[in-house]
Amino acid sequence: MIRARGHRLVAVAVASALILAACGSDDDEPTGSDTTTADDGGSTNGDGTFAVDTADCPEDATEPIEGTIKIGTTLPLSGGAAAAAFAPVKDGLESYIDYANENELVPGYTLELTVEDDQYNPNLTTPAVEKLIDSTGVHLFSGMIGTPNNQAVRDLMNEECYPQLFANTGSPIWGDVENYPWTMGGLAPYNTETAIYVENIKQEFPDGATAAVFHVNSEFGDAYQEAFAELAPDADVEILDEQTIEAADSNPPTSQVNAIASEEPDIILAVPLGAQCPAFLSELANAKAANAGWEPRVYITSTCASTLLLTIAGAAADGIFTIVTGKDPMDPANETDPAVAEYRETMIDLGFDAGGDFATAGAGWTGGELIVEVLRLAAESEDGVTRASILNAARSLDYEFQLARPGVRFTLDGAEDAYGLESLQVVQYNADSGTYTDIGELVTSFEGQTKLP
Repeated sequence: MIRARGHRLVAVAVASALILAACGSDDDEPTGSDTTTADDGGSTNGDGTFAVDTADCPEDATEPIEGTIKIGTTLPLSGGAAAAAFAPVKDGLESYIDYANENELVPGYTLELTVEDDQYNPNLTTPAVEKLIDSTGVHLFSGMIGTPNNQAVRDLMNEECYPQLFANTGSPIWGDVENYPWTMGGLAPYNTETAIYVENIKQEFPDGATAAVFHVNSEFGDAYQEAFAELAPDADVEILDEQTIEAADSNPPTSQVNAIASEEPDIILAVPLGAQCPAFLSELANAKAANAGWEPRVYITSTCASTLLLTIAGAAADGIFTIVTGKDPMDPANETDPAVAEYRETMIDLGFDAGGDFATAGAGWTGGELIVEVLRLAAESEDGVTRASILNAARSLDYEFQLARPGVRFTLDGAEDAYGLESLQVVQYNADSGTYTDIGELVTSFEGQTKLP
């Protein structure tokens, strides 16, 4: 059973402040992803690799793991819009673990993945995680979906010293290595993404502009809204309206979009969730049709960037802007790309529907690829595979994943760089072709930033 948990009051107080704070910046630098020094979270070895502090950990955190490495995760498998949107993530993750076992990518070990359903409800995440620890005996967690869900178990993971790796969320709070060394994110930080949108806005609206924000009412949506509110004045952007939608709400956001349309802003930052992405775009198309001449520039979160979700929206998605880090497996232009072709063929060989959403499944595939690389590195380490060595390998990862765009790597450097994805490409969607067009060059200016969000 899980041992009694302590109360790290100072750490919790610091983390609580971080959760609510908008990201700051130096006078000459746009706000992006930031990290902190790890005074008590870990240290750097002589060879430059990270070493987590295990002094307060239970003994089993440093005990060798033999034979089978048990991986746990929680995903929304039921319970509404999130379940339907993220189901392919599970398929991609399971497929890569199967692929790794078939090809013995971690020599001497069998990987065992167990997925628990938390319905995207953070109140269900904790009992699901406790079940995975107590009943399944997992050694690490990877790819859990949702900011509030990961946050619900972050204290538990760090007090019990379980790696909580590659969370499927880009909240900037995952960069707090000092207080939460066992927890890290897997997506591009939302504040970095927002900062890149603001830089693009500066170029397109040099004389200033008006804006509105539509976002899901959760920590996920708040991260974008807070970052945008912090950065907007620097771009001479006036925010006229803010509208929200609940995470579990599957109804069209008609009233929210109509309220935004009544202000006729030049720009909309949209942060819906899952199936809410095409629903928002469809309502926006209706509002534009009812307001002749109003054509706002729309930036929509990268979590809506699946071309399948945008295809559902049809012409309503035409012209939206977002960011990507990987190659789109659904883009016909990538059919001959060796990495994309191999990914699709392997997924189909493993039982994935040839007509399925390879783009969203790619998030799970990449998450599996990252964790397998970490386990391979841990197995090669001096200590062999332990929970601590798994965490250390993850914090020192520098890896080009299969579907990465040219110039993109997943790179971590202990407390000096706690965010793996910081090179991002702005793209614009073409509804007729169902593909993206690159806008400018890959943005690399946020790599390795070291300030607190």
